[in-house]
Formats: sequence, structure tokens, C-alpha cells
Amino acid sequence: MTDGDATDDTSPEAADGSTPEAEEEPSSFRSRATDRLTYWSDMLFFAGVEFSVLSTPAFLPAFLAQARYPDLVPLAGLSAIALGVLSLAIFRSRRIDVGEWPRRGELSSVPFRLVYFSALFAVATLGIASVAVSTFDTAGAFLFAMVAGGTVEVAGLAAFPRAYRALYGSPTTKPARRV
Repeated sequence: MTDGDATDDTSPEAADGSTPEAEEEPSSFRSRATDRLTYWSDMLFFAGVEFSVLSTPAFLPAFLAQARYPDLVPLAGLSAIALGVLSLAIFRSRRIDVGEWPRRGELSSVPFRLVYFSALFAVATLGIASVAVSTFDTAGAFLFAMVAGGTVEVAGLAAFPRAYRALYGSPTTKPARRV
């Protein structure tokens, strides 16, 4: 091959530079599927990290409340964590558009986000567990804790962009510079 004829042997390009559609389909599909898997893996991982770090102050009260509500706090908490991480990834990716989110690395809003996420998790676990105990029988309390814990978390996360805008204005949308 000469420099002018440099083509990749694995590429299905014809001599005229066109690519046969039938041969490109499986490779292109695999590439798109891999890209989507990578994208959603990243979104879920970073949503999990963000959720965990920002909700950490509420974990201690939830842990201590197990003595009072031994079954309901874990049920409501697991539901809140699972649906919270999933919804955070979906909201940040704007698959469901609830408003513009600040960058994860925006340090000026960390105190607000820490208080917001922690208070939300506390309500979704401790608040829901106490309501479940005072309102329902055993089976109803379990079901209520599982459903309501996740529902409160998702609804609270959906409201976050509005709360953020009310306090800080429009989120910083400048991408972080790579070093």
C-alpha cells in the first residue's frame, strides 16, 4: 500500500470510499450499543457516587433509627437509594427533562446540594418509616415503605433543579477543562 491508498484492512470501505450498508450495519450496531452501555454505566456510576456522598449526613440518623423501625427504615432506604440513583442518572441525562442540573464539579453549590440531598433522604427513609408505623398494619407498612420511600426520593430529585434555580439562578453550563 502507498500513502495515498492507506485503508484499514478491517474497514469495509470500497475503493471509491463508499461503505456498503449491509456490511456496516452489525459493526455500527455494536458500536452504538457499546457507546450506549458505556454512557449509561458512567451515568449510573456517577449518579451513585453523587447520591451517596451528598446523602451521607442522613445515613447516621437512618442507621440509628433502626432500633425504632427495624424493618421499615431499610425498606424505605433501599427503595430511596435504588430509585434515587436511577432517577438522578435519568434526570441528569435529560431523558426525562426536569430542568437543567448544575455540573457535578460546581463547588459553590455543594453546601446546598449536601443539605438538600441529605434532607430528602431523611424524609424518604425516616419520615416514611414513621408514617408507615403510625398509619398501616404490618403488611401495609412494608408495602408503603417500599413504594413511598422511592417515590419521595424521585419527586424530590425532580424538584431539585427548580430549587437550585431559585437559590443560584441558571446552572453553570461551561464544561470543565481537561488538564
